[in-house]
Amino acid sequence: MLANNNLKVCWTLARRDFCFHRVKNAVLALAVALVAGLYTFVFLLGGAVEGAYLLNYQYTYGSTSHILYTGLTAHQADLLSQHPNVKSTVRLSTVGVLSDPMMGQRLVKLAVTDQDYAETVLSIPTTGSLPQQPGEIALDEFTMGSLGVLKEIGAPVTLEWTDAVGQTHTDEFTLCGWWASPTNFTEACAWITADTAKTLVPDYDRETTANLTLGVTLHQPRNLEAQAAQLLTDQGLPELPFTTNLAYNDARMEAASQQAQPYYAPALLVLLCGFLMVFAIVQVTARQDRTWLAGLKALGLTPRQLRRYLLEKGIAVTALGLIPGFLIGFGLDLAITPRVVVGMEQNPAFYFLSWIPFVLAALCTLGTVLLAYLLPAWRLSRMTPAQTMRENAPRIGHSIGSDNGMVTLPRLALRILGQSKGRGALAVLIMLLAVLLLTDIRMQYVSLQEDLYLSAFSPWDYSIADASAATSYQRYNERNQGIPQEMVDELKTRPEVTSVSALKSREVTLTADDTLHQRVVDYYNQPYDETMTLKESQAAYPDWMEGLDRFTESGDYTAVVVGLDGAYLRYILEYCPFTSGSFDQTAFESGDSVIAGGVNYDGVSCLEAGETLQLGEKTFTVMGSLMHDNTYLEGSNSPEASFTFYYLVPLSVFDELFPGQCYRQLAVDIDHSQQAPFEAFLNQYEQGVNRGISITLRSDYQENFENSRLNMVLIIGMVGAVLLGIAVLNFINLLVTQTVSRRKEFAVYQSLGMTLGQLRRLVLLEGAVSAAGMAAVLIPATLTFALWVMPGVIAETSWVAVYTFDVLPLWVILPVVAVLALATPLLCLGFVTKGTIQERLGTVE
Repeated sequence: MLANNNLKVCWTLARRDFCFHRVKNAVLALAVALVAGLYTFVFLLGGAVEGAYLLNYQYTYGSTSHILYTGLTAHQADLLSQHPNVKSTVRLSTVGVLSDPMMGQRLVKLAVTDQDYAETVLSIPTTGSLPQQPGEIALDEFTMGSLGVLKEIGAPVTLEWTDAVGQTHTDEFTLCGWWASPTNFTEACAWITADTAKTLVPDYDRETTANLTLGVTLHQPRNLEAQAAQLLTDQGLPELPFTTNLAYNDARMEAASQQAQPYYAPALLVLLCGFLMVFAIVQVTARQDRTWLAGLKALGLTPRQLRRYLLEKGIAVTALGLIPGFLIGFGLDLAITPRVVVGMEQNPAFYFLSWIPFVLAALCTLGTVLLAYLLPAWRLSRMTPAQTMRENAPRIGHSIGSDNGMVTLPRLALRILGQSKGRGALAVLIMLLAVLLLTDIRMQYVSLQEDLYLSAFSPWDYSIADASAATSYQRYNERNQGIPQEMVDELKTRPEVTSVSALKSREVTLTADDTLHQRVVDYYNQPYDETMTLKESQAAYPDWMEGLDRFTESGDYTAVVVGLDGAYLRYILEYCPFTSGSFDQTAFESGDSVIAGGVNYDGVSCLEAGETLQLGEKTFTVMGSLMHDNTYLEGSNSPEASFTFYYLVPLSVFDELFPGQCYRQLAVDIDHSQQAPFEAFLNQYEQGVNRGISITLRSDYQENFENSRLNMVLIIGMVGAVLLGIAVLNFINLLVTQTVSRRKEFAVYQSLGMTLGQLRRLVLLEGAVSAAGMAAVLIPATLTFALWVMPGVIAETSWVAVYTFDVLPLWVILPVVAVLALATPLLCLGFVTKGTIQERLGTVE
């Protein structure tokens, strides 16, 4: 028995196919390039999002090093640097830490300048330079804001700092540079020269001084905790303190991967779209291919050779489309990723660029193409040559004539519905999927309401805060002069501004009377649940616990007096329920009453209505007590005021009690039609204020909303657009095939007396029938989907989503379908009717 194992002939057949079907294979290569581009874009974007989450963990950790060892001597640092698993190291020599009370929760090290270490903690000055001369210092902007340091090169800087043995010093420096960094929210370095450090602490660089921090980068950053401990053991060092980078923690890496999953998920839609696209193009010449393959089968082509032939065709087409696809995908990534990953100085498309997405895209593209080629071949490979030829035999249809034997053009046009039923159903299905997907995207997009988002994130249009209150980690510095009265007056005169609300605050030490003391002690000793008291529920906040203990023992506490007006007062009245008394506008503005704010929990936890309060030399009557929500305050209070009572007074009364103090924050509302000129004014004003202010712009919230809304639909929207393109191309392909494949049929009609004008009307009627059939499916299906399915989807989308009916994609696509259905057959008819009737009747397809 002779066996046909010749596989080399498969490549010969594949090459001949490329020669004889150049147009089809060029279109296939273009389709593959598009599929590869989408895969590349999806994987690049997903990788950038995942990398951005890991980078954010690095920012939180405060360093790009894998491990940070602290409290090392120079000898210990040298030993660790020599370990074979260590790729590189950077060192920081610390002189002390800033201990000014205004530093709040932040830890700022007074350290000797080291360029390499500064780069790993993203602390290189963007204005000025690192210190080079004795007495110079470089600071981050948060520290400058907390201390009220002028943003001027050469400005004097007075620092209170504590050395390694606990002694506090106060020294003068000269500012030489500053920077803003996302790693400096909680920790930072204040850079000085080695000569300055030598002056401050003469023995700071002694061999036995344990003041070095060593940043270690490993060759293989896995299981960092174990590796860090193993490095110490291998080098014969004792247990030394160290921390590991959060970005390389297994749980954080898994969390980042999960966060990026929604950006990888569209790859499944790309698979579906790519398969449909390639499959539709392959089916254009399906009848010719079956005829050719039937002849090859008759000559001995085996099922194995057939599969090998299609496999090599798929690989060749994929290879042609990969490079253009990579370029398309990277171009999309370059344009869109910066809108998704925000807050970086570098372009995230370049920063997170890797070869892995390109490899994944190539493999997925090849899989998609082979699926489109081999899936139909499964049935074909099991058929005999005769069965293959019978697949191409025309089906005998029903009579289309009338009772009198006459055939009308409309009845003849209706016959189109019975031809190519499978391809017609596929065209309708793909178009329906595209319309439903785009309708889903459109309705989600328009249902997200900007006004709900803005009102939730900020009750006012603009927040302007003193630089020492720029973040919640910073303690507000009451001595700062960032927002003087002149600024408030200037804002009020701006034509765009409709209202300016102001707030000042001051911490004062008070002593509670016996009534208040007993009330508060009893309040916090009440049960929180079956297992603990209300006081015990706050055990995770040591500063608060210390304040309550001090209050319990002596009755002393640090109160926060707040002077406010306008929007801040309205916020308090709306979101802070009264627990005793009520608000009286007249009594409040008289200056003889205060509002007492306790903890944001049920019950009276402070002075109640009718009691009195002594502030300075003035006695106030408590108008009422409320559950105080301090989220409207920018920055944080001192640790001593972690346990506190708030006393709210009008601004005029506050100025009488504490004259000369500047504002902590402002709330500004404007005429929204004049937003652009007002923000231009604010940007110019901020650049001119050298003590620093923090401005939260309305456009920032709007940009965040637009970016978030766009990110929700961007990836799926692109896939939907591609699916729509596939649907349109498939519909055009169906119309072209239906017309071009009937060259001999139209010649027969003309030989029987049909004029060219009647032939044009026939193909127009056939196009109208195809468009009507498409519309008959799309309209009811889309309306049903929008009215019955989408309300539930919108309800689960977001808290700012309100169901909004919108089927714009349907109304845009239907006219396009109608135009294509009418124009495409007419254009093809001109090609089909070329030549004489005899020539067309004698042409063999």
